[in-house]
Amino acid sequence: MWTLAALAALGTGAPYEGRTLVVMVDEKSFESWDVLQTIARDFELAHPGLEVRVIDQGGAVGQQDKSRFMLTGDLQLDVTRIDVTEFGAFQREGALVDIDAHLRALPGFDEANYLDVLDGFRAADGHLYGLPSTFTPYVMYYNRDLLERAGLAPPQAGWTWDDLLDACRKTTRDTDGDGAIDQWGISLTQWLQAVVPWIWQNGGDVLDETLTRSRLAEPEAREAFRFLRRLLHEEKLASFDATFENQYSQGLFQAGRCAFYGPVGYWETYRFKYITDFRWDVAPLPRKLHAATAIAMTGYVVPRTSRDPALAAEFVAKLAGPEYQYTLAEIGNGVPGWKAAALSTSFLNPTRAPESEQVFLDVLGEARFMPSLANWRKIESLCQAELQGALLLERYDVDRAAERMAAKTDAFLASEERRAAKPMLPSFAMEAVFALALIASAAAWLAHRARAPARVYARDERSALALLAPWAVGFLLFFLGPAAVSLALSFCAWSPLQSFDAVRWSGGENWARLATDDTFHASLVATTTYAFASVPLGLGLALWLAWLLRAESTFAVFVRTLVYLPAILSPVIVAATWRFLLDPDRGLANQLLALIGVEGPAWTRSGAWVIPSYVLMSLWGVGAQMLVFLAALQALDPTLEEAARVDGAGPWARFRHVVLPQLGPVLLFNLALGLVGAFQIFAQAYVLTNGGPGDASRFLVLYLYETGFRHLDMGYASTLAWVLFAILGALCAVLVATSKNWVHYAARSRG
Repeated sequence: MWTLAALAALGTGAPYEGRTLVVMVDEKSFESWDVLQTIARDFELAHPGLEVRVIDQGGAVGQQDKSRFMLTGDLQLDVTRIDVTEFGAFQREGALVDIDAHLRALPGFDEANYLDVLDGFRAADGHLYGLPSTFTPYVMYYNRDLLERAGLAPPQAGWTWDDLLDACRKTTRDTDGDGAIDQWGISLTQWLQAVVPWIWQNGGDVLDETLTRSRLAEPEAREAFRFLRRLLHEEKLASFDATFENQYSQGLFQAGRCAFYGPVGYWETYRFKYITDFRWDVAPLPRKLHAATAIAMTGYVVPRTSRDPALAAEFVAKLAGPEYQYTLAEIGNGVPGWKAAALSTSFLNPTRAPESEQVFLDVLGEARFMPSLANWRKIESLCQAELQGALLLERYDVDRAAERMAAKTDAFLASEERRAAKPMLPSFAMEAVFALALIASAAAWLAHRARAPARVYARDERSALALLAPWAVGFLLFFLGPAAVSLALSFCAWSPLQSFDAVRWSGGENWARLATDDTFHASLVATTTYAFASVPLGLGLALWLAWLLRAESTFAVFVRTLVYLPAILSPVIVAATWRFLLDPDRGLANQLLALIGVEGPAWTRSGAWVIPSYVLMSLWGVGAQMLVFLAALQALDPTLEEAARVDGAGPWARFRHVVLPQLGPVLLFNLALGLVGAFQIFAQAYVLTNGGPGDASRFLVLYLYETGFRHLDMGYASTLAWVLFAILGALCAVLVATSKNWVHYAARSRG
């Protein structure tokens, strides 16, 4: 709507002419998108001449990753939304603008309008760097109907671990009498933010008061881990389906097969509102020595790439104000930070589940944020592999896992201190590396053509150079130059949240770290195992299918199309499909095996089976290789095979001694491309297992991506990239060197 300020500005022209705000805080698929657009248009009316450009926060990567990419590219971004666990990293790396003074200068701004969660975006100096969007304490969801059938009352505030254990024993059942549990006491969430409340409740913590030493190896934390293992393995009261990767899929709780689900946040009410088969509600987490829970929260911040921080801070206050907050409350994707919205019927709506929605507000007094560290995501990653092992794998020493978690955390915190002490490179260093790479390549080319061509060939050379110029420019600017910068960064420490002015020299520290990095070793083993298993099997299957389908017929064409179709599907769609097929508890693969009396493996939950699962998935996409083999088979000289048949050679002998030698060049081509593709597997692991269980499927490219854009260590990520380049280069060199022994090319006639 028009404001007095806007009306007054009409008489003096458009004071904001030519100014733009780039805002990325929501996704088009969310119900709040239309309201966000309305707020942007109203903000433009209040600031004549201003353009508010709203960008979809969704995409092929995670929401937080997209903002990092824009910061790395130094692209204009005035307002974005980040997770509270990332605030420490964004703030320390100088990626955020201190908007405290801008907020306090706004008429009507008052911290008292917000619930007691502002400290999540408050720096050590007390300044606010952001305002809350929505948040949620972790609570316990429960199936009211299952509890009533077991003669149990709904859990109330003050219930204990023993109460939970007793309720799980009474609700875990084999309902169909087949000897297998099909109704569980609890679907137990297993990521670190969901596990930490158990440690707090037992009097332990993640880090000490100085935030420089891990406490995960102390008795309080170990006892919490052992309690969770007791639910999962010893008494078999908990299902394994509630991993971080599975939290947005159809879980056992939604299917009515679990009495409890958690600890988990308010976002599940958004999914569970469609449940009609049973009644569900929420309760505070059970307590041990203390009542405690964790807070998940997102908030609006102003990145360092903002062109107008004061105006951006005003828009942040608009998003965190009543209009948008009431909308978020009505949608139900979290607890609004605006106090009046959280206490209104827009949020506490008695006409919709959960009935006990007030619980999310009642537990705030016992709720805590995760430690405000500069790189909490890295600590999560270091601990998650051991945590998954301790919770998911049956034979796993909990005490040793806790010790390894603590040791890895301590080593990382110490390395962060050392990194901060490294000397800064000159501000122009990376630009100089880029320029030197271009100059060196130009010099190499000039040296190569030092001898001028004969005049008769000069015109042809000029024509060739003109045609090659666009490719050469692209090669220099988008491959060779960035590759040289990446090589330089492998000897440096740098966060992609920073500008190139903040690159620090670390010498050979990144390269030396490879020798002691257990995650890198596990990643290398996983990638190599997958590549050396999937590529030969894929080639064999592709060649066999091509041999079977080489004859021209309607049926063959139809089958070829079916086989080729998976090869053109998005890897994300393929991974999502196979997640459904290989789900250990409800997947189609295990259901089919059960029909023939075979107990299916825990495909993606077992360290022994997860790589075979990926190999099996890769065989589904051999259609492209099949077509290459098919084209080669159809181009072979049929007289050679006919001559062998006349000489008495059988089918296998003809294939081995006549057909296969002629396919040598095509086999080399498919083998090289297959190896390169296998070593670069990423999307499938990103969607299906996210590197788990433990580090069993943390393939090298996934680890590289996590290191650079989640752990904000682009120097070490560059080192990993060059290791991958060296491995692929060595493998291709070996293939080419040995190919003369098994690849035979047809001789050309001189007629």
